[in-house]
Amino acid sequence: MNKRISCFLFTVVCAISTSAQLADGFYHIKNAATGRYLSINDTDPGNYKVSSGDVNMGGIRTYLSYDTVAVSPSCVIFVKRLDNGQYDLCGQGSSLYAMTSERLGVDIYPYGGGYKISGTAKGITKILSDGEFNNKDSWLMNRLDDTQTWVFLPIDNSKEYVGIRPDVRTADGTYYGTIYAGFNFRMVSEGMAAYYVSNAGGTGFTMKQIEDDIVPAGTPVIIRCNSAKPEENKIEPVIGGYAFDLPNWLGGVYCSLSVARHRNTTLFDFITMRIPGLNDKGELAFIANPSTDRLYKDLFLMANKAYLKVSPKDADVMTIDGYTLDAIHKVKAESKEPTGIYTLTGNRIPDGAALRPGIYIQNGKKRIIK
Repeated sequence: MNKRISCFLFTVVCAISTSAQLADGFYHIKNAATGRYLSINDTDPGNYKVSSGDVNMGGIRTYLSYDTVAVSPSCVIFVKRLDNGQYDLCGQGSSLYAMTSERLGVDIYPYGGGYKISGTAKGITKILSDGEFNNKDSWLMNRLDDTQTWVFLPIDNSKEYVGIRPDVRTADGTYYGTIYAGFNFRMVSEGMAAYYVSNAGGTGFTMKQIEDDIVPAGTPVIIRCNSAKPEENKIEPVIGGYAFDLPNWLGGVYCSLSVARHRNTTLFDFITMRIPGLNDKGELAFIANPSTDRLYKDLFLMANKAYLKVSPKDADVMTIDGYTLDAIHKVKAESKEPTGIYTLTGNRIPDGAALRPGIYIQNGKKRIIK
């Protein structure tokens, strides 16, 4: 692993009073009035078009439950002070400044025991505020109201922390979770370990432990956890530039959001993707037919989670250490191109059955029924 300038940082230009400077570091950003935390859920610049001095900020969500915030890499914001006294806010590989194609300038300045955030586009300035009080989760608004004060809380591994929520528990009682984060991190809780997949194919995959202390930004990994409780599986965001140079068969996406004017999703393809699960012996596996609660809206990859990249001829259940040349050759020799019509969760539709509106896989290709 070689250290280099990380490409995960990005720019939001911010001005702030020198009498209340924010130190460089990782923060959770909380609304003082609603108690909800900021989260970047959509980073597609095409969804942040500036017009008439306004921009739809619905892709920047806010979460009330800390159980959600603590396990969401999208809630981790890196603040960096520039030489000119301005600031960068970094996370999820993008920013307000980048997502609006550098058309939305953002200022942050002290206000009411916290900070006020304002954006200016085409000569019109708006104060960014949280949504309505009666919502559990919400999104940013472009208006003046009593939810305009934001508090920057340093992530300190105590009250403000980042943890891993396991995906599975194996028959021997071991917990495994996956993460795809836009920041470097190290494991804080003892007993944890990070793994990548060095090979995959046929009936299985080979999982190897990452020996270095730091897992670089943008590296999807499997984490051996201590329990089902995220607070016992803490990781610590780390400043610096790091790179992972070894082949890794794991993939991941930062965003999974499908709301009006903010759609940024990746369809789960059961032919070329596998989701963490268990085999019939209760061992760690990657599977083609996950339960629908493991997918966003039953169709899409979950944000900030890892999946296994496979070929169409690989087995539906990929077992740890099941990767062998003999297995690959055997599967490829016996496998045929997928035929028939399947749901996105891998269930075959009976021949001749009427199809309801939705998305299907037919003969290995996506088919949309309206």
